[in-house]
Amino acid sequence: MTTTLAALLIVHVIAGVIAIASHTVVLMHILKRAPEYGFLVRVAWSAFWLFLLSWATSAYYYVTYYGTAVKPRILAGDSPAAHSFFMETKEHIFLLLPFLALSIALCVSYLRANPDERLQRSVALLTLVAVAIGAATAASGIFVSGSI
Repeated sequence: MTTTLAALLIVHVIAGVIAIASHTVVLMHILKRAPEYGFLVRVAWSAFWLFLLSWATSAYYYVTYYGTAVKPRILAGDSPAAHSFFMETKEHIFLLLPFLALSIALCVSYLRANPDERLQRSVALLTLVAVAIGAATAASGIFVSGSI
């Protein structure tokens, strides 16, 4: 693995973890009776951009290295299910996260100018879903990484 690919993999992981943590912050604050929307808008948009960064770096890593060098080793090893189930699931579910993050950021931006309790609760639920998907995706990545 080249230094560039290693750096991209590190950026993928760190950006994803920070994005999940950012959505956790959004969730905690959106549940308040009177959220500070200026803060939430910044955090929600940061999560979106971090998910995009994680998405882009992982795509490049997967296309140029993982598919030809890592995947065959996992499939030939003791835990082929690590790729067959967890990585395949992670790859497809992960595609949703930037779109969920964009929806959350747009809704929080709307709520800043137009407070609405029902929309606030819906955004909280959507953010909870994003955090759950993000955590499941991260756990799958950890499982797959440990199977080499």
